[in-house]
Amino acid sequence: MATDVVRKRYQFDLAALQRLAALNYAALESIVLQLKQGRERLIKVGANLHFRIAVTEQARYTTDVKIRQHALEKQLPGLVETELDVRLYHDAQLAEVTRSQNVSRLEAVYAQPNKAMHHANEKFQVNRFLQEWLELIREQGLAGEY
Repeated sequence: MATDVVRKRYQFDLAALQRLAALNYAALESIVLQLKQGRERLIKVGANLHFRIAVTEQARYTTDVKIRQHALEKQLPGLVETELDVRLYHDAQLAEVTRSQNVSRLEAVYAQPNKAMHHANEKFQVNRFLQEWLELIREQGLAGEY
């Protein structure tokens, strides 16, 4: 017996995104406040996983940060290194991913299907990725300023 599949439309949850942004801000704040514009920090997670975090722009209420995976000696074929741009809003104490893997101006909701093949909740997912990355470096990372 065949039944029709009823798809639920993705409902954007602003409160969940703001909670995530607040957690990311708290985790990034201690790393970023020690850096001045133009300086960077090398974050080592294990022997072969390194990231560079740099302050690219500072203003009174915002700080822009770039997080890039550091090139490893032996590249795997097809490996796309992680690259995120994050904006910290000091007055609201929120951190938001503004660019991920060369995709900027992330929409809150993407129609499905779409030409760029974004997930319906792409914005939430990249901010969740940032949270997971911050948890990883907190648990296992060794940070040294360059």
